[in-house]
Amino acid sequence: MIILLITGCTNNPPLKSNPNVPKVKELRSLSGRNAIALEWDIVNKPEIAGYYIQRSEDAKKYKTIAKIKSKYVGHFTDTDLIPNKIYYYKISTFTKNGIPSFAKFKKVKTLDKIEPIPFIANGDLKVKGIIKIIFRPHPNERVKGYYIERFNDLKGKWSIIANIKSRLSAEYIDKGLLDGKIYRYRIIAYSWDGLTSYPSKTITIQTLQKPKMITDLNATTSLSKKIKLNWQKIPRVVKYKIYASDNGNSYYLLATTINNSYVDFVSKNGFKRFYRISSVDEYGIESLMSQVVMGSTLPLPAVPIVSIEKNPKNIKFILSSPDKRAVEFVINKLENNKVISRINSVQGNYIDRYILPKHKYTYKIFAIDKNGLISKPAEVEVNF
Repeated sequence: MIILLITGCTNNPPLKSNPNVPKVKELRSLSGRNAIALEWDIVNKPEIAGYYIQRSEDAKKYKTIAKIKSKYVGHFTDTDLIPNKIYYYKISTFTKNGIPSFAKFKKVKTLDKIEPIPFIANGDLKVKGIIKIIFRPHPNERVKGYYIERFNDLKGKWSIIANIKSRLSAEYIDKGLLDGKIYRYRIIAYSWDGLTSYPSKTITIQTLQKPKMITDLNATTSLSKKIKLNWQKIPRVVKYKIYASDNGNSYYLLATTINNSYVDFVSKNGFKRFYRISSVDEYGIESLMSQVVMGSTLPLPAVPIVSIEKNPKNIKFILSSPDKRAVEFVINKLENNKVISRINSVQGNYIDRYILPKHKYTYKIFAIDKNGLISKPAEVEVNF
């Protein structure tokens, strides 16, 4: 059985080298990317018990990495090394008493890392929040798979986002990405024995942009029982989403339309509602929402202002509309809480000649606008 004793970081073997101890004459090497194999002609002398192998990274400080307790061994493999790096080795025999010979030196360099994949490109999917990367499989059959890396802007470094476990797989789809954001990708191949290649070239890909935000939304305040919204068309937009709120805080989707206007029918007079609108393109990407605008339905006309001129034979009413909306006035004449007559007047004046002495009359006067909205009444009492 061949026994290797691996020691810690030390200098030369503890005993001083003896020039009379037969030494190794030839030391050959074979480099891998993360390993170096050493080969020598065995020293088959009765006094020889084995070999010391030492390694250094600067040709100054050596550590013993193996003590081979058999003079018949002629090979040793040093593993877990760094690709494309120079290492320095010493090999010396030692006697049964542990006395080493003068050392044989060797300078060896590990092979370079695996070459990068030869081709990487944007798959150009044109889908919301998705980027597709295509690449050419690595020609080296030692390659097992690929690490897909994306640059993390917040951390300022590359992060592995996927592990493709087949050399012949040649695409990756990254999902759940932000609209209109620039992403950077690269690919690193890895071999069956755990070695990695140089990174591929970096590709920069931007997800599809959001459509333009609507900036000229208008809402009416002068229509009866409805609010009309208008805005300019946005190029390459297939529909608009209308969001509404009755309190200016939480918004809900009110409607979707392909037009650049919308009528919101409301059953209340003087009702306020807040609106925001977004546009949606052919890829289903929604723009940022517009600024908030407030619309309202038309309130009831103002209560009319009434002045009276009383004389023994009649009562003259002088009527006016504070908000200038009245196109007609309705005068209800009541006696004992009963309507005894109803007069429609398009004039600002009305004379009631049907007056009886010692009677009390109550009048309720309403203003009506062009939309047919009726104000609350102005009440007037007259005693004769």
